[in-house]
Amino acid sequence: MGTRKFREIVQINYERAIEVIQTGDLLFCSGTYLISEFIKKASQSDMSHVAFLFKWNGRVLVFESVEQAGVRIIPLLHYVSNYDNSGKKYKGSLYIARHEKLIDSAFDEALLSPMLGKGIDSLNQQYAQAEIMRILTRIQLGIGQRKNQNEFICSEFVDQCFQQIGIQFARGEGDFIYPEHIAADQRVFPLFELVV
Repeated sequence: MGTRKFREIVQINYERAIEVIQTGDLLFCSGTYLISEFIKKASQSDMSHVAFLFKWNGRVLVFESVEQAGVRIIPLLHYVSNYDNSGKKYKGSLYIARHEKLIDSAFDEALLSPMLGKGIDSLNQQYAQAEIMRILTRIQLGIGQRKNQNEFICSEFVDQCFQQIGIQFARGEGDFIYPEHIAADQRVFPLFELVV
């Protein structure tokens, strides 16, 4: 389980985190929701969700694909204070990581434009109930591939976006990719755990 590298890393609060985060950083979640626990168990991982971050106009935004909404953009602040408009923080742990290609201080953020473009082009792709069940079956059985290029689970969405800048993550059997595959990648380095 490659996500062990995320254990016992430095914890920082949201105010400090937004100073350190850069566009292209990865957000990993270890949720305690029912679907999160299912994903963690099925993938034998600590991680249940992955997304990527970008900075815009003094804000940190999350590009992600979630079961109830498909591909969306939400403020990272919602994860720490108003997740799913509940008035509460996300139930679980939040980790920020960076791919080694994005660590170099000389890296030009303009090179991330194709990744952001892919994310924007994928916005608001909705899942039908049948698609959610098909995805859950794929996770449980670890087989099959997505049939529609516009329907993503979180790790497929992140992988597709990162491919736009020449980064491809390893996959499991059946060409399937979990958040674990991205977190375990040797080129992905944990930065900190985000705490409230």
